[in-house]
This record gives sequence, C-alpha cells and structure tokens, in this order.
Amino acid sequence: MVKKMRSSSGRVKMTVMSASGVTQTSIATLTRIRKDRIEAEQRFLEEAAKARCLQERLTEARLEVGDHSEDAVDDTAWNYEVDEQLSGEQWTGDDCMDDYENMEDLPNCFSKYFTPGVHVNAARRRYDKRTRLQRNEHVQKAWEDQLPALVDQYLLWRHGTDVAMQVDDGAHTFHVKSVGVFDFTERLPVSQRENELPNAALIQAGLLGCSPIQPVAAIKLECLEFYHQLRRRQSSFSVQAMVKVLCALHNTSYTRHLRNQFAAAFDVYLAIKRHIQTTLRQALNRHGLAWRLTHACPPCTFKVSAESTLSPARLHAMDGNFSAKRLDGSGSADPRIFESDYFIPTAEVERFRNNARKECEKATNDRAVTCSNNWSAAKSVEEEKIHVFEQTGIFVLACRHGFVECIAEMKRSGELQVSVFSISQILDFCDDDHAIGHDIGCASRITVAKSALGGRAKEAGLRVVVNAFHGFAHNRLCQLENHPLYLPGFGNEDLETCERIFSSSNSTAPLIRHASLFHWRQFLHLHFDQWDSDKYLELSRFLYNNYKQALNIVNKYTVQLVEFKALTNFDNKDFETWHQEELMYLKDCESEPATTSISIAYVAELEKLQFAEKSYASVTQSPYLTYTPTNFTAESGLNYITRQCSNAMSAEYSSARRKYELQLNVVEHFERQHGIETRWSPDNPEYIGAAEYAKHRNFIRVVEELEGLVVQRLFELSKANLAGTGYKMRRHISKALTRRSVAIRTALDRYNKLAPCQKPPRPKLEYSEVIGYSALGEFSLLKISRSDVLSKPWAQPANREMLIKYFKVLRSKEEIIRLNVEIRRLAAWVDQDEKDIAAAEEIFRETGSDGLATETRLFYAERHRVNNIHRQILCKIYQMDGYSSQMPEGRTREEGGHVNKDSNRDSDDIEEEDEEDEDEEGASDVINLSACLERIN
Repeated sequence: MVKKMRSSSGRVKMTVMSASGVTQTSIATLTRIRKDRIEAEQRFLEEAAKARCLQERLTEARLEVGDHSEDAVDDTAWNYEVDEQLSGEQWTGDDCMDDYENMEDLPNCFSKYFTPGVHVNAARRRYDKRTRLQRNEHVQKAWEDQLPALVDQYLLWRHGTDVAMQVDDGAHTFHVKSVGVFDFTERLPVSQRENELPNAALIQAGLLGCSPIQPVAAIKLECLEFYHQLRRRQSSFSVQAMVKVLCALHNTSYTRHLRNQFAAAFDVYLAIKRHIQTTLRQALNRHGLAWRLTHACPPCTFKVSAESTLSPARLHAMDGNFSAKRLDGSGSADPRIFESDYFIPTAEVERFRNNARKECEKATNDRAVTCSNNWSAAKSVEEEKIHVFEQTGIFVLACRHGFVECIAEMKRSGELQVSVFSISQILDFCDDDHAIGHDIGCASRITVAKSALGGRAKEAGLRVVVNAFHGFAHNRLCQLENHPLYLPGFGNEDLETCERIFSSSNSTAPLIRHASLFHWRQFLHLHFDQWDSDKYLELSRFLYNNYKQALNIVNKYTVQLVEFKALTNFDNKDFETWHQEELMYLKDCESEPATTSISIAYVAELEKLQFAEKSYASVTQSPYLTYTPTNFTAESGLNYITRQCSNAMSAEYSSARRKYELQLNVVEHFERQHGIETRWSPDNPEYIGAAEYAKHRNFIRVVEELEGLVVQRLFELSKANLAGTGYKMRRHISKALTRRSVAIRTALDRYNKLAPCQKPPRPKLEYSEVIGYSALGEFSLLKISRSDVLSKPWAQPANREMLIKYFKVLRSKEEIIRLNVEIRRLAAWVDQDEKDIAAAEEIFRETGSDGLATETRLFYAERHRVNNIHRQILCKIYQMDGYSSQMPEGRTREEGGHVNKDSNRDSDDIEEEDEEDEDEEGASDVINLSACLERIN
C-alpha cells in the first residue's frame, strides 16, 4: 500500500464574514493566504504609523503654544511610561492589536480640513526626545509651507468683499481663544472650508493662530498691527510689555507661554507684511542692496537735466555702533535666517575682513595714530576685552540726508576693518567723486590707500575725511587737512549723520542683546525701515532748514567780515594765505629735524656724565682722617666696626668709579658715532640751545596731557547730555567727570609752573578758560616756541576768529549751490514717484492681483500725502528771500506749486511740532548740562 503525501500547497476553502454580516467565500492556496496576510499586516502597520505621526504633530503643535494639559498627550507614541497601577499587568500582542482595530472607526485623518481632537489616556505620558532646535525646525517648516496661502488670505481679508467671507454649509467648525486689544473670547467658533488650512480660516475671521497645525489660541490682526506700529515707532517696547498690557486689560495673570504665543504670531505677521512689501518693491524695481546704494535718497541720486555739477557728487557718513551687541550662543535653537536688503551678506564681510586685517595693521601713521588715540581715549570706560559677543556691533553707511544705505555686522572685530569693506561697496555700485565722513577718517584714508582698494579709490576720486564734532578731537594739522570746514565743496554738512542714527537705534539694544540672530536682524531691520520712512517725510524740512541756515550765516558773517577788512586792510586773499601758512608751519613742525634730535640726545648723555663725574669726585675728594688706638700694635688687626666702615667706603668708591667709566664710554661712543670731535661744555651755545629746547619739549608734553584731558571731558559731557543714557551710565559719567576735573586741575598747575619759564613766556590759564576750549586746535598755539610765529597774523586770536567766519561763509555759499540741485531733484522725484506707483497698480490689476493692486493703492495714498507736504515746503523755499535757483517748469515764485489744502495743514502742523520739539530738547539739554557743571564744581 502506497501512502500519498498531501501537499502543503493544496487549496483551501475559506469563508470570511465582514462586520456587516455579509459572508464571502474564496478558495486559495496556503502560500497565497500567507502572502495576503503579510501584505495586510504591512498595510496595517503603515496606516498605524501615519496615524501616530499625525497625532504626534498635533500634540507637538499644542505643546509649542504652551498647552501642557493631559488632553494634549499623544498616547500613540512608543516612548511612554506605564502607570504604576498598570505596572503589574501583562501586555500581550492582542492587547496592542485591539487599539489598532479601532482605527477603522476614526474619520479620515488625512483630510486637509479635518481638525481632530487628541485621545485622552492618563495612564501614558509622552516624553519628547527631540531637541528644541528640531522642534523649532519643524514648526518653521510648517509655517513656511503655508505662508503663500496666508498672504493671499490676508490680502483677501484686508481688501476682499463680503462674499469671500461667507461660510459654506458643509464647512467644519473649530474653536480657538481669541485675543484682541480690548476684547477676549474664550471659545470663538471658526468655520473651515474643505481643503483649507486652519490659519487661513483664522485670517478670514481676522485672526492669526499661534501654532501652524492646530491653533488653540489666536491673536486678532488689528492687535498685531497695533503692536507692529508701536514697535516701529518705539523700538524699546518689547513683546513682553505688550503681552503684559493685554493681560492687564483682560484681567489675566501673565505667564511666559503667553509671551511665546504672541511672539510666534507676531513673527508670522511680520513675514506676511514683508512678503507683500517685497512684492510691491519688486514691481517698482526698488529692492536689493544695490538699489539702496544708488537710489535710496532722491536728493542724492535722482538727477535731472541741466543741473549744476557737484564736487563731491555725494556726501556719506559711516561709523560703527557697539551698542548693538549680541551675546554668543543666544537663540541657538532658532535656525531661521533673516534676509534683509539693509545688511551686507556676512560671508562677504568676513572674507574681505580676513584679507584686510594685515593691510590695516601695516597702514600706520604717527599722526593718524595720535588722532585715533585721542578719539578712543574720549570713551568714559575702556571696555574689557572679553569675547562673549558674537556680534560686537553694526557698521552703518548713510547719506547726508539720513537714509541708511547699508549695514555690516561687526563679528568680533573693530570698525576700521569693516569700514574698508563699506568703502568697497561705494566703489562697486556708485559713481565717481564721493566723500565719506568717519570719526577716524585720517586713519581710514591711510588704510584704504595702502589696501587693495587704493588704486580704485584714487581713480574714483574718493575722499575720506573726519566729521565735524569728532574732528575737534584730532590734532590741528589733521583738522586743517581733513575737517569739513576747510574742505571745498562740503558745504555746511557736519557728516555726523551716524551719530543721529545711533541715538535712535540704541533703543533696540536692550531687546536684542540676548536675541537670536534672526530676531537681532529682524528688529534692527524693522527699526531702520521706519527710520528711512521718517527721513523721507523730513526731506523737504531738511532742505528748508539748511537753506535758511546758510542764508543766515552768509548775511550775518559777511557784514562782520566787511567791517573787519575795512579796519585791518585785509582781504579774502589774506585769509587763504593765513590758512596755507599755518598748514605749512605745522607740517614743518610735525617731525623734529635729525640734527635737533641728535643734539637733544647728546646733551642728555652729557648731563648724565656730569652727574656721574660729580658723584665720583665727591667720593675721591673726601678728607681722609687717621686714628690710631693706644693699644694698636703691628701684630693686632682691625676690629669689626672698623672693617665694616672700610668696606662700605670701598664699595661706594668702586660704584661711583664704575658708573663714571660706563657713562664716559657711552658719551665717547656717541661722539664717534655722530662725528663730534670736540666735546660740548655747558657754556657752549649749541649746548645751551639744545638744553632750552629740551625744556620746551617737557612743556609740550604737559600741554598735550592737558589737551587730552579736556578732550575726554568734552566727550563725557556730550554723553551725559545724550537722550537715552541710562541712570547707571549717567552716574558713572558723573563720577568720571569729577575725577577728570581733579586731573585737569593737576595738569593745569604743572602747566602754569612751566609757562613763565618759556621763551617767549606763555600766559597762565584759569580752569574756566581751559574747560571752555571748544576748538581744541588752540592748544597747538601753546606749543609754539618761536616768537616770530606767534607774531604772525594767523596766530592772533581775533584774526583766527574771523578766519573761521570766512570759511563758514564759503561753506554756506557751497551749501546753497548743493541745495539748489537737491531741491530740483526732490521736486522732480515727487511727481515721478507717484507715476511709478500708479503704473505698478495698473500692472497688478491687469494680472488679476486685485489684493496687491489695492495694497499698492494704499501705498500711493500714503506717498501722495507725504509728497504733498514736500510740495508745500518747496513752495516756501521758492518764496524765500535769497533763493537763487530756477523755478520748476510751469510755476512762478508767487504760485510756488499746486498742492491741496490738506498738505498746507499737514506742513504747518509739522513745522509747529518741530519747533516745539526743538524747544523741549534745548531746555532739556540746558538742564542736563547745568546739573553736570554743578556736580563738577
């Protein structure tokens, strides 16, 4: 009997009943059944993984907005802990599978419009093993993906119709906490259409969520815009302060997660506003760093036909600000990169800075170093050199009208190296014949000349000078060569624009010191964007005030100069001659002749020899006394005290002889080295002259010390009187001023002791005279030792005062010429500006972008209002007595130009407000300065 083996691949009849009661019978092999079972398990695991991923994202969204309640726990995660009550139970595979079997009862979790709740299970608690950086990356990626849709919905909400806001019957509804300025709703229903993002639905309702996926709290757009405008005008008003205000209005206790929620929504709101602004500027072709350098300021760049040629063609100012520091490592969990057309890319700055570091070290000059030291010594406190800041500050380049042209980060570096890169931007993007003011312009000019940019800068006619206020901390020769008062073509411009910019931007410093790099740039960009808007509003007022000031200087000083020339028989040529004579004399005195230096050194060595010779003679010429004790015999020795005295006298003699021989060798070597055949005696005329000059050199050192102390005091007074200086800083400066006052009095005493001994004698100075030296170049006259120079006309105080007035008249006339050109440019710009914006609006409407078109229309209305103010103030300039330029086409001096009535009211209001602000600031300055003087005295 043969037994037949049954094959394991035989067919099997299988009947399956579904949950609805319907049976289904099929016949399949065991291999097919096994394959189907494996595929089913694989599909089941994939579905479970997708559901778990969704739950994790929802839970993450709620955790990010600060909701740590139990219903926010994701129980589908694998990294959970079992409750103690369940720790003794045995978990089997069937228990786990029961959870997955219920997945079929869930709705479609992958619908874009479905907003599910989170399953509650108190027995399991989720522990997030991701880093904060990873969580932030996921959140920001989610926001970036939906930003275009949010921008569209924002434009639709702001400029759309009521039909767009209607709710579909089949829309899903979810609830959020709504926060406004004066209203708060605990559960606000929000309708969400199919395939619509939750935040898009919120924007349609005038809200913006604090989380990208499942928002549980939302801020009203009006509230965000309100804070946006507040932050632009007052950079020190933080998010925390705003949230505390909202908490007080809504009777809610402040907690940190509320601040995080508001900050997250505000960042997204700013991103939406920037996206719209960038699109509009691209349509107007007004974007990018190159545009800022070449077209940001209309009076500087918008050239018109038949205008006068200016030299320099444009005036800039640059300086570094160390207040905008940022601690290294702050905000390291924020991976975002803020793109701004203000900031030069950091990679370019670092690459150029590394190449320029050695060039800056080589570019040294004694006079430039002295000027730089004077300026840096004016700081009240020398900062400790600790490397805790990644960004040590910012370096700003601006035009003379106040528009910020570019900003460079100073990463653990000083401003001299970064300044060279800023100059390279002007050479790359701008035309020729530009001038830049820098507080250490003399050192910057030498650095540029010796760097790789030297040839290009010389070919382009680039001039780097010192600005007016900082220029007085430089020595007199540097002032005559680099101060704007003595340079043709600079007008009345002081080139201190950056100081005004920093006095405003310093308000951002307390809030960005510990911020992430993204927020550091974002809030600086926000501040400078508003700063430029304010400067555009003040353009015509700037031109009007400068024109008025220039006319007043010309009218006032011209009369005084005419009277002076009539009394003294001097003319304008004499003023020019005085300036050149002083310049040439100071250049001659800049370095001592070699013979003079040798003579002084030789006399110093001879004086040392004379002292050594006297010391040796005093030892050898002492009378020798002998004393023989009664008990002394030939065999007895000296006692101990006698031996000690003999040894001391012998040592003194040896020391004096050795010093004399050494100094004699030094003098003989010096004579052989310099070819001096006959040794100078104290009655030798050359010896007497060198000794007198050496004494004068000591006097010069005392004068320089006194000058440096006065420089420091002037800078400290300006800092103490600066708006925004904190209480602790004011107290520190006050103490420093007190110490400086004592040091000035000590140096002044030394000066007054040496002054009468000089030839010719110098006048003694009082303390009140020294602290009143506003023009520090007057100290140079005290150092002059030649009586014939002191008798020169340019050295007389009265003549020097008239010389300054003469140059002020020259610069004022140049200022009028420059203003005539800039007034024509601004008058042409206001018309062209409105035409460009109107054309961009038409393009948006033709392409079907109605939201952007309406946004452009609002921008047009804003610029039209500001431009009307410019037109009105320009009319006032046309009607001024002394206006010397031609009128715009189609206008007369009586008509001025066509503006509406609103512009008249706006310009008058601005003028009154400016006068009130000036009065208040002036009164505040007087009070602060008086308090400082009282503390000093």
